Amino acid sequence: MRPRRSLFATDYIGQTISAYLVVVGEDGKDPERADELKWCTSVLALYFQTIEGNDKTNALKKQFEEAGSSRFINLEGSVPYLRSSIQRSEVSYDQLLGLFRQRRSTRWFLDEPVPRDVLDKAVLAALQSPSACNRQPFQFRIIDGPEVKQIASIPMGTSGYSGNIPVIVAVVGSLDAYFDERDRHVIYVDGALASMSFMLALETLGLASCPINWPDIEERERAMDKALDLKPWERPIMLMAVGKPDPTGGIPYSEKAPLSCMRRYQ
Repeated sequence: MRPRRSLFATDYIGQTISAYLVVVGEDGKDPERADELKWCTSVLALYFQTIEGNDKTNALKKQFEEAGSSRFINLEGSVPYLRSSIQRSEVSYDQLLGLFRQRRSTRWFLDEPVPRDVLDKAVLAALQSPSACNRQPFQFRIIDGPEVKQIASIPMGTSGYSGNIPVIVAVVGSLDAYFDERDRHVIYVDGALASMSFMLALETLGLASCPINWPDIEERERAMDKALDLKPWERPIMLMAVGKPDPTGGIPYSEKAPLSCMRRYQ
């Protein structure tokens, strides 16, 4: 924010510190999240260094420091930085547009396994997608075993090709990241952003995909809950069929709407 206020975020810094203390108390249980812990510690450290404290924030700062957080602080590369410092990609607009046009919904795949390390690369790329407050309230559930056809048959619209899908990816949203009803749709926004990035990444790795609409029908919600063993706060956002594309398989032609119909300057 410009200009930066001398004191800010007082409405939710208490809740942030409470959540942070829980995470610090679990330090060592999940070493894969060490970098994430360093990031949130560094952001909080910079916050307390920046503000002009009051009684409330001074008490929270003391809790933060008593948690032994100093060992996690890494202000180099973990806090806000200048846009000018970003290393620019060499991908041109024309190349990016070409990738977008290359990605088309594919329903016919080769009968070949899909390497998990390749799928992981696509997920890693998808995790760079924007997410409100960086909560990333979703998970990619990858099914590449005998349950593929059964799970692929739960949503509507797959009856003609569900038996030809090597891998099903279910994007599952988690509502436990939120406390307010105003955020109830964020899982769908963030999950969709990550899903698009995932599908584009697949194309660069020699794989194809087909996004599968998730119907808002209670019977099918219950079936997916059971198939994926979802918790009460988890919701299916969408599914995607993934595999090595069959070069002889047909792709439905889709003429996209012209710019003049889809863009309007207010």
